[in-house]
Amino acid sequence: MATTKIERAGVGFGSARQGGSALIEVRPHHDIIPALRGVQLSFELLNGITDLQSRKLVELLNENVIGVLITTASEENAVGAAG
Repeated sequence: MATTKIERAGVGFGSARQGGSALIEVRPHHDIIPALRGVQLSFELLNGITDLQSRKLVELLNENVIGVLITTASEENAVGAAG
């Protein structure tokens, strides 16, 4: 039977550039979700998005998004002893 676990974390956003592409980075406030440890999550923006547009998007996200929800499912396997 599969069980579901929902974890929450507060996040902020920042803008960056990588190889000419504009990015919006997701920046967790605390490292409390095991599934996200060591993971950097970024959104790549369309070509032609200016730095000003990118910063405006980041500002909008920071004003309106308070966190992320991570839902994980695990399969519980019961191992029986053969008798």
